[in-house]
Amino acid sequence: MEQKAELIQQLVWFKSGPPRLELIEEGPFLCLYLDGIMQSKMNQLAPAATFSAHLNPVLHSLQQRKPQAVLQLGLGGGDINRFITTVLPNSHLLTIELSSDVIEAYQLFFCLKGKEQLQALAAEDFLLSNQQQWPFVFWDIYPLFKGWQQAMQLLLQQKGTLWINLSQPEYQAELEAVLGERPYQSIPIQGYFNLLYEVQPLTEK
Repeated sequence: MEQKAELIQQLVWFKSGPPRLELIEEGPFLCLYLDGIMQSKMNQLAPAATFSAHLNPVLHSLQQRKPQAVLQLGLGGGDINRFITTVLPNSHLLTIELSSDVIEAYQLFFCLKGKEQLQALAAEDFLLSNQQQWPFVFWDIYPLFKGWQQAMQLLLQQKGTLWINLSQPEYQAELEAVLGERPYQSIPIQGYFNLLYEVQPLTEK
């Protein structure tokens, strides 16, 4: 994750917290900050591209697998949403985001008006009520909440490909204990604290 620079060119949109949300315009770039930490950076001239290093393997996997449906837990600035809208327009995308303010910022400034659904809901509440199997799931929640391990256990009931962005590496041992015998690989992100986990579908060995 990138810390916000001391000098910014223009403050476009701001909401005091919690969480403290800021939208900064720097030339052609729009940057969304959550409590001073950059969540998304969008080039308005090429909105489907991403500047988030941890998303590149996820986008590559999406392009390879071309899933019919994608579940995203945590919205950020909507990089995944814009990619799917542009590159995989036939994929159904449902995004679950706790903060209605984050959703508002996305819809006002980062959304390409594609075929997608957004729900303002806690991830654990959604997972408790969800009856659907999703072929592709991306967990991108920061910070982790009390009881996240139980929510992760619910997530592991999904048989499809799971991607988990662990933005707090101090929880690595706890996460891997929850993953148990489910096959996975951990991908370090150069220059970032994040650890990215790819959890293989249960149908794959």
